[in-house]
Amino acid sequence: MTQPELAASVVVPTHRGAHRLPALLEALAAQDATDPWEVVVVVDGADEETEAVLAAAPGDLPLRVVRHDVARGVSAALNAGTAAARGRVVVRCDDDLSPAPDMLRRHLAHHVGDEPVGVVGPTRDVLPDTPYARAYGRSATERSVAGVLAASGPDRWRHWAAHCSVRRDVLEAIGGYDEAMAYREDSELGLRLVRHGVRIVVDPGLVLPHRGAPADARTRVARAWVSGASEVALTARHPGVTVRDAAPAAGPAARAWSLATLVAATAMPSRAAAARVGGLLDRILHRVAPTFGGRLVALAVEAAARSGRDHGTADQAGYGGQKDDELRAEGRRDRGQR
Repeated sequence: MTQPELAASVVVPTHRGAHRLPALLEALAAQDATDPWEVVVVVDGADEETEAVLAAAPGDLPLRVVRHDVARGVSAALNAGTAAARGRVVVRCDDDLSPAPDMLRRHLAHHVGDEPVGVVGPTRDVLPDTPYARAYGRSATERSVAGVLAASGPDRWRHWAAHCSVRRDVLEAIGGYDEAMAYREDSELGLRLVRHGVRIVVDPGLVLPHRGAPADARTRVARAWVSGASEVALTARHPGVTVRDAAPAAGPAARAWSLATLVAATAMPSRAAAARVGGLLDRILHRVAPTFGGRLVALAVEAAARSGRDHGTADQAGYGGQKDDELRAEGRRDRGQR
């Protein structure tokens, strides 16, 4: 017997996410939506700790679990969650986010009617009080949120990311996420949504706290390298597409900055080299003024992304180690806070 369609399915991909999930599950249990909905958690790789967390989830949470015994990556997890979903609307909500009680209701309000709409909810990094956060991390996340909120309609596909929603039939029509992409799978899908005729909106009321952000320069600079490298894969699939915002206006200061990033990029021909540069910055940030330290990190981040674009390949198989490194760093930080 076919089960009735629900209003929404919140799809949560998780990999070794036992330390992340409790806060998310509690927040989802507090949703004030009155339409019928469900949560589909996709456990990407057998994990006893994650299973224990899910077993202890709030009893009134409409939870279903999909399991991959062997990790297949976030794109495969999202596609599996979509395939299992019974909701008319699929809301992606990564396991390190903390939605407000009105999150689901706000998403559903955008999907009333027949027009295909994609909804982006920006994320704001939550960072511990460290020299990195004071010098760069906090201001960088505020700039990022402001940039997403200010994005024009034609550019909003670039911001399709960890918190978004679209009708399930639309996702199925465009073939879901590209499972060969370990990074930038989200914006790549956003581009295909736009080309399919989906209007993308950004809802300022859907800005969510992001608890899994890089908390040190080592992690942030290495991630920038991988982010730059991932542009190679996206442009290989979509030749001619402009991935980044337009460059700032030319001038002496801009030219000097561009030259500095070019020189700094030569020191980071690989992700490992970018991590080493970031680690060096972590050792000196507590010794310099935050303003100066912030400029150093900003230079390293931009240079790493530039080097990633120069040295990256369309095959992303070698980039998965970045996510593993980030999870290890996150685990060490969590243990240190207890």
